[in-house]
Order: sequence, then C-alpha cells, then structure tokens
Amino acid sequence: MQRDIIYDIDGDPVLRLLNNGRFVTFDGESIGFLVGDNVYDYNGYHRGWFVGGTLRDHFGDCVGFGINVGNIAHPLFPLRKLPPLPSLVELEPLRPFTSLPPLKPLFSMSWSESNPISLFKE
Repeated sequence: MQRDIIYDIDGDPVLRLLNNGRFVTFDGESIGFLVGDNVYDYNGYHRGWFVGGTLRDHFGDCVGFGINVGNIAHPLFPLRKLPPLPSLVELEPLRPFTSLPPLKPLFSMSWSESNPISLFKE
C-alpha cells in the first residue's frame, strides 16, 4: 500500500512512499527507506529527513514534497502533476545496519540542488 507520493521541484511525481517506509520509483525500484523521520539508502547511509511531508537534504533544503505538507518552513510548491500508473514493486532488499544520523539542520525555505532520486544515488 502507498502512504505518500513525493513530487520534485517541477511538481512531477517521482517517488512513492509505501506504508512500510520504503521509497520506490514508479518503475518499482526500491531506493531507500525511513527509520523514524531519517531517510537511508540501501547501503545504510543517511540521506536526509522526511518531516512534515517534505523530503530534506543534509543542508535542510527541500528535495521533494508529499501530498500533505505540515506547518514547517518550505519553499513555494508547484502544482502537482498526475502520477503515472505504478509498476509492480520489486522485492525489498535486505535493510542494512544504518549509520548514525547527523544533527538536523534548520529547515530552509529553499530548494535543494538535488532531486528526490539523486538524493539516494549521490
């Protein structure tokens, strides 16, 4: 089941957040997961935070946003485009031991140079 859709700076839907805290592309590829509000890739590296419906990088900048954004600082969001039909989701890789999360920065009202998918691949 799907918990949220993550949109990029242009309002394009790029990721799905499943109920088990897994981030998957619309092609069905698993690229990351949540532990609390901490975002990790499948190598165990901390990639950012998902807080109040916004996906944040290590600088506190907004990488993407979900359907229901809370009352936190965020940039102006574009209109959301319709999501494509999702593909079948691949089996989830084993979740690794995770690194310790860094201290949270102050969340800014700026967009990150990263996009939601590149956040997991950097």
